[in-house]
Amino acid sequence: MSFDTWLLYLLAILLIAVSPGTMAVLSMGHGIHYGKSRSVATAFGSVTSALLLMMASAAGLGALLSATEYGFTVLKWCGAAYLLFLGIKLLLTKGDGKGLELKTTEGKGTPKQLFKQAFLVGISNPKDLLFFAALFPQFIDISAPQAPQLAILAATWAVVDFSFVMIYASMANVLAPTLKSSNKLHWFDRTSGGVFVALAAILVSREN
Repeated sequence: MSFDTWLLYLLAILLIAVSPGTMAVLSMGHGIHYGKSRSVATAFGSVTSALLLMMASAAGLGALLSATEYGFTVLKWCGAAYLLFLGIKLLLTKGDGKGLELKTTEGKGTPKQLFKQAFLVGISNPKDLLFFAALFPQFIDISAPQAPQLAILAATWAVVDFSFVMIYASMANVLAPTLKSSNKLHWFDRTSGGVFVALAAILVSREN
């Protein structure tokens, strides 16, 4: 892979990463409620799900889903259901300044819990399989060994993905004291919940 090709790929994924999406909303919520340190688990969850989707795309699952309407539809509805669950949970938060701040007891609010939530959000969108299947071929030289090229593309994505999750979490963490002192934290949660519900609706309404 030439350096120019890699730079073009880096620019493309930076533009994708800076666009707010479900993971951006989740990472901001985690940043506000749990701080930057525990949000590292959120970033690892996002990266892990992305790497698994990349491997699945490389293995041909993306092409299979694009050709199999039933399988794609099932995965799409499962992903939408999980986003809807998160959205409703956030919408039902009480106006007590605590929002969805989970306690560290009973395994909630721990890095493991945050990792799991981020992983499920990331893995629940089957369109990402098709996205990686469509994106990677644009930057791969078929006349050269493909495994090293895929490794470079995946590693670059992982670094950018991790960085932007932490950026969103850190930005939200800066706002946390202001939101908590003004008792507006629950409105952030409800707004985030509305975004998740809207994204779930968009996911099921769009054509394959």
